[in-house]
Parts: sequence; structure tokens; C-alpha cells
Amino acid sequence: MKLRHKIFFITIGLLALIILFAILWLNYRNVVINVFNYTLDRKTLINLLRHQGKHNAVLFMAVIAIGSAIPGVPIAAVAILSGVLFGRWIGFGINISGIVIGNLLAINILESFPHKIKPSRFRYLTDKLKNMHHPRIGLSIGYAIPMLPTLLVNYASLELKMSLKNKILCILIGSLPVSFLYAFGGDELIFGNTKAVIIAVVILLLLFGLCEVIRRDQRIVTARK
Repeated sequence: MKLRHKIFFITIGLLALIILFAILWLNYRNVVINVFNYTLDRKTLINLLRHQGKHNAVLFMAVIAIGSAIPGVPIAAVAILSGVLFGRWIGFGINISGIVIGNLLAINILESFPHKIKPSRFRYLTDKLKNMHHPRIGLSIGYAIPMLPTLLVNYASLELKMSLKNKILCILIGSLPVSFLYAFGGDELIFGNTKAVIIAVVILLLLFGLCEVIRRDQRIVTARK
């Protein structure tokens, strides 16, 4: 992908995000103002937040999808907010749908404008994903690790030349843990359940340990060679 293509797609994506955030602000500004004025009790606030219209779920899904497709955009805050505003299960559905759609969009763009990825400090992880004895498991783990840029995992998916079905399956499986944890954490946060939030954060941190699974599986491949 040439530099002008990168600039074009990132600019379009950022403009779309700005427009979506502006719409969400218009929909929720009265709630936000009331929160800062301390005019609502917790029960009233929750009811108000979660009765702003189903169309907002689509907006959140679009924000997460576009954010997932743009390298470097942190979607964690939006994913947690979806749990706050819609509850754990609807929020989970919004998160997983947005992440899957966004990554498929990113893969499609990368496939349409191919180029050789430049070396980086994360490149060795991408190579390990491709060299695993079970590459589909490796890709699923790659999507599950928040610290690993999904851009590199998407490149690995392209280089493995997997079918669309397998791509969707890997993204879906890998995104399930973080999507639920973000939604669960947001839902518990609004009810003031800090212990559950701490547990969710700990589990999220443990996902980083999945890098070790990739490393060990890659060792098996090397040994067999």
C-alpha cells in the first residue's frame, strides 16, 4: 500500500469517526450534562443511559468497526462504554460485531492495496504466528492479545492465504474474550462493582500470557524441522 493510499483511507476513517462521535454527543449530551451537575441518582442515570434508542447501538458498532480498521486507534474505551450504556450482553454483541467487521474491512483494504510490511519490534510475533504448527490457533490468539497490533495479525492472515470462513472464525474466536471483558467491565462499572472490574482487568492482563503459547507452538515447528 502506497503512502497516498494510507493517508486517504486513514483520513476517511478519521472523518467518519469524528462524524459518528458528533452524533453520539448530540444523543447523549443531556445525560452527560446531568451527570456533571450531579442531578441524577444511580438508578435514574442507568435507566436514562440505557433508553436512548436502539439506533445508538448501530452507531457504537460502526465506531468500533472503523476504529478496529485504523491502526493505532484505541477502541477499548468505546468497547467499555458499550457495556456501560447497553449492558454486558448487548454490549458484548456490539463489541464482537464491530471488531469482526472492522478487521475484515482492514484485511480487504490490505488485500486490495498490497505491499511488503516494514520491519518493526512486533514483526517477530507476526512471523511466529505464521510459523506455528497450528496457524489458525495462532491467529486467534493474535486477535485476543490487546498489546499486539491487529494490523500485523491481519497481514499474517493475508500471508497465510486463508479462506474468508477461516478468517472470520479466527477473528471471532480471538475477539470473544476481550469483547466480553470490555462489556462486562463496563456493565459492572456503572453499578459500582469495583471488585468485578478488577477481576476483569486481571483476566485481561493474563491474555498477554498467550504470547507464550505462540512461542511454544513455534518451537515445536522448529524442532520438527
